[in-house]
Amino acid sequence: MATTALVISGGGSKGAFAVGVLKSVFQRRPDLQFDIVVGTSTGALIAPLASAENMPLLEQLYTTTTNEDVLIKGNVGQRFLTADSIFDGSPLAATISRYYTDSFYENLISQERKVCFATVCLQTKASVYFCSHPILPVTDAETELVQNADQFRRAVAASAFQPIFMSPIEVVKNSVPLRQYVDGGVREYAGVQLAIDQGAEEIFVILHSSAVPEVVEKRYSKMTEILMRTLEIFIYDVGVNDLTVPGMFNNALAYLQQVRLNMRAAGMSEGQIDELLQVPGSPYSNRRKVNIHIIRPDGPLGGGPGGLVFDPEEMKGMLAKGNSEMDRYIAGLPPNSGFLA
Repeated sequence: MATTALVISGGGSKGAFAVGVLKSVFQRRPDLQFDIVVGTSTGALIAPLASAENMPLLEQLYTTTTNEDVLIKGNVGQRFLTADSIFDGSPLAATISRYYTDSFYENLISQERKVCFATVCLQTKASVYFCSHPILPVTDAETELVQNADQFRRAVAASAFQPIFMSPIEVVKNSVPLRQYVDGGVREYAGVQLAIDQGAEEIFVILHSSAVPEVVEKRYSKMTEILMRTLEIFIYDVGVNDLTVPGMFNNALAYLQQVRLNMRAAGMSEGQIDELLQVPGSPYSNRRKVNIHIIRPDGPLGGGPGGLVFDPEEMKGMLAKGNSEMDRYIAGLPPNSGFLA
């Protein structure tokens, strides 16, 4: 059976869209099993519950959460001068601890399904994935195996805490050398490459950004607004790159397959073809084309700059959009599609 992966991007409150998508998926395909679940930022908050297929709790969290449940804003000017973040993310950390208990973690690691969270290390600048189970090496990223429930919760928080706006996290407390981690969206908006490197042949990617950049007709005059808008622009570019590389990989594999067919039609034997195409060190050796399903909104979702506005009514609308977008995607699949059919 082909390995199937679920990849959920960052986006703050926009994560309600992903919850709507997953609600449609599990209603239509209750038998569907994801072998790998990769989350970045809000995707890291969703990934463990998505792995457990606990849709009622996900829907509750992403339709009732308010700003006060996530951040303490306080005196921004004073914090900017004296603290390591503009906002205090302790309410979000408390929510993570409330739901991702020791027993939840023990149940998670007792399953074969792998769950990974994207972070970036401030000290080394490396992309680092914290994972519930051992995984294969990842291109241009490091991996760390989560050792206990406390590290699991800290890894989720590290992936979800946007730098500057929330504090960096020490996933391993008092580690030597010191290692602090922040939102993986700084370098990886969606962990598609990790899924490819694990041999996934079907990758289901939920993005919270529209394919069309959002135009905001306003004057930016406050420092925090400018920071948030800059972060949005940066993350949009990172997201484009995350999808461009897998697309190029698939195109190259399709090209090589056509070359193989042409050589076969010219009368060459399989042995001769293999000898010519098996180049030492080739990244395409023994690799198959990856079927990537990209589900994203057709326009801006809202949620304010950086997705840091948590309005329950607005999030209910995002969830409904995710549900309808997934329904539309499924309706457009060819009759012989083996995924979400």
